[in-house]
Amino acid sequence: MENGDPAFGWVGGALCLDFANTVGNHRSRDPREKLRSFEHLVGWCRQANILNKEESKEMLHRNATVPAQGERLLHMAVDFREALFRTFSEISQQHQAPKCDLEIINDFLARMPITLQIESRNQSLVCAMTGSVLDEARLLGPVAWSAAEVLGAPEKLSRIRECAGPDCGWLFLDLTKNHSRRWCDMDDCGSRAKAKRYYRRKCGKESQSG
Repeated sequence: MENGDPAFGWVGGALCLDFANTVGNHRSRDPREKLRSFEHLVGWCRQANILNKEESKEMLHRNATVPAQGERLLHMAVDFREALFRTFSEISQQHQAPKCDLEIINDFLARMPITLQIESRNQSLVCAMTGSVLDEARLLGPVAWSAAEVLGAPEKLSRIRECAGPDCGWLFLDLTKNHSRRWCDMDDCGSRAKAKRYYRRKCGKESQSG
């Protein structure tokens, strides 16, 4: 994580869900936006291994030259993220995905003018993307492909969950054998829920003894 980047969560089990989770307390009245600048968007892509360090630096340099382009891409990315969130949130409740949001996702997929190439880097093979350095395809093409892969796989759709935390809103694939996962992270929302249960039991015992 580069200095100044927000602490992103990686609990989704799919790249598209991790991107949808770039808001803290998504269901609250005061959600915490983590993509507050183009630099944060690039930082997320760097942490997601969509961009390497050199590509990130080049993208930030180009944004410094044409900042309006970065702002456009940031707004586009946030709109795309919200469409992903609404889509997978509805699916997690066994509802139909909103048609308008599927149209946004399909429109994004249709504007992915990039190609894949296998390259040798540091004595290993990697799948590299070629195309415009500073466009939505280069930044979020892998996220769009991830969404298409999940949406087209019934066995994955049936495992989409939204965290049971009242304000959380984070999404994830429930890969447990008995489909019992309820929390984005047991050390986060799961821990808070456990503490609340303990507090209620303790208060109940004290009121009975009193």
